[in-house]
Amino acid sequence: MSRIKLTLSIATSAIVFTAVSIAGPTFIQAEMANASTAAGETPATAAPDAKVKAPLTPAELLKLLGERIKTKDVDGIIALHEPEAAIVNYDGSIIRGHKEIRAFYIEWFKSDPVLTVNPRQTVLAGGKRTGDKVRDRTAAIMGDYSLEQNAPDGTREKFTGNFCDTVQEQPNGTWLYVQDNPYPPHGGATSAHH
Repeated sequence: MSRIKLTLSIATSAIVFTAVSIAGPTFIQAEMANASTAAGETPATAAPDAKVKAPLTPAELLKLLGERIKTKDVDGIIALHEPEAAIVNYDGSIIRGHKEIRAFYIEWFKSDPVLTVNPRQTVLAGGKRTGDKVRDRTAAIMGDYSLEQNAPDGTREKFTGNFCDTVQEQPNGTWLYVQDNPYPPHGGATSAHH
């Protein structure tokens, strides 16, 4: 049961299912590969000579993350997180940084997860104005989700919950995950049920 609860924190990552119609992705040549290399990632996480999708809005970030979860593209998922991003665990502990997040997704994918996520509200705030552009904004994305996955005994189990994720605009105008929190407020009556 604790393994299932642990895996719930990824549920917010598949917000794609209802966000798909909000905005289509933009293609930027090697922009995310450059950002990953600058952040200490190995170049193997990005395909050379390929157009890399880079999210220019929070909705696009959610869409890309959902696509990469569906295809179990762990390297692609990691490229959508800041180097010190965090996932809040069911027990309140924090999974922090690319290495820990990678290990978490690899383990979670063993449960054959299927997510349905409904973003209900996105609030953009902060940032710095340079000329006619505002950069370095933060967004909180809130909503609810349902998750179906394999239990340790091989049966399929279903869960529902609420989430509040935090995403950050980068200097180049793209967006990355800072925090994935499927239990706001942590431990509350509506944080996760099954």
